[in-house]
Amino acid sequence: METNQSIRLAVEESIQFLEHEPNFTMNHGGYTRQKWDGAWWHMAALYEMGEVKRIPHSAIERAKKLLKNQVWRTFIITPEDHPTSDSDKMKMDCCHCELAVYYMILMGYGCDLDKELPWIREWLLEHQLPDGGLNCDPEAYTHSRKSSIVSTLPPLEAILWHTNREFTEQEAHFLDEGARYLIEHRLVCSKQDGSVIDMEWLKPCFPRFFEYDILRGMSFLAEWSRRRNKPLPVELFSEGLERLNTSKAEKGLRIGRQVFDPQGPWGGYTFPLLEAVAGIGVVSPYLTKQLDRVIERMESEHLNARLK
Repeated sequence: METNQSIRLAVEESIQFLEHEPNFTMNHGGYTRQKWDGAWWHMAALYEMGEVKRIPHSAIERAKKLLKNQVWRTFIITPEDHPTSDSDKMKMDCCHCELAVYYMILMGYGCDLDKELPWIREWLLEHQLPDGGLNCDPEAYTHSRKSSIVSTLPPLEAILWHTNREFTEQEAHFLDEGARYLIEHRLVCSKQDGSVIDMEWLKPCFPRFFEYDILRGMSFLAEWSRRRNKPLPVELFSEGLERLNTSKAEKGLRIGRQVFDPQGPWGGYTFPLLEAVAGIGVVSPYLTKQLDRVIERMESEHLNARLK
């Protein structure tokens, strides 16, 4: 859904960039993500906008080649997990949320990664912690055993949004446990004292890439409830919508922050499309559409409750 001329032009510029400058390059002895202006970020922005099909096929093929040949297929937790050969040491070491975003882009485009790269889905399913989430910090698997909400959402979304068949028992368990984790944390809260873990999560963010906000959590739970035929936590959603009131405008939901904020921890170079769709205070049609789906799911749940 493109809303104005500047976005349309920026989309075309990203398409041209992906066709001619894929930017899957070597840097400092290994592959680099070129945050925020490399190929993956252009592709991820287009995916989140619902424009994934406009990514050039040549870029998709290069991306798959990178994942096939230049990624270390083990999440490094212990010393034994490290690559040993010189060629393997040159490979990218991915984390859960990063790998899940890559997976969603390519699956959204129409690739069958479960046939071409089955290890990615297996990776995501295998790294769930006992509390129901995941963590991109390896120490969580050897010490705290506690998950990160930020690390958890992309893997959950990858399985939920990109499984066009009945879920396997393992997948259903993965999604249900992930939903439990989010519900127990009331989307944004500490289980210990109920306080909001990060006040920035209350500000809608677009595009998110791997970042978290409360609407992202609500969107997952709404679709999980529908796909898994599970009760929607209506009280929790009412609380979530109240938390979003300050970001609502007459025409939709306003963007509250930028994941690439130059003053924040992830500051860096950007690109025109990212700038065009991420203006703070601007009503985002993409976030508004997501909010509308959440509200529609709540209304459906209320209707079903009355009919019972």
